[in-house]
Amino acid sequence: MTEGEIDIHNIYVDEEENSVVIKVNPRLYRTHLIMNAAHDLTETAGYQHTDIVIDGDPDTVIMVKFIPREKKTREELLSIAYQFNSMLIALATRR
Repeated sequence: MTEGEIDIHNIYVDEEENSVVIKVNPRLYRTHLIMNAAHDLTETAGYQHTDIVIDGDPDTVIMVKFIPREKKTREELLSIAYQFNSMLIALATRR
């Protein structure tokens, strides 16, 4: 990884399907936090017209898939993933 690049190995963008998948470690983030962060993103960050699919094994990996109903660019899909990660961290660090 070169300077200025962000490690996005847990983020998968599918421009043809118009979706982005984020892999989350459930040992770091409990399932209810993952679901709350996904819900908060769609309610507060202007992504009301985005479908969410949460799947995976609660012991190894949870995959959160965002599927906007309107066509998005790669950068816009990555922005969804970055905002989700930020919300997840914010929820996890709240006391």
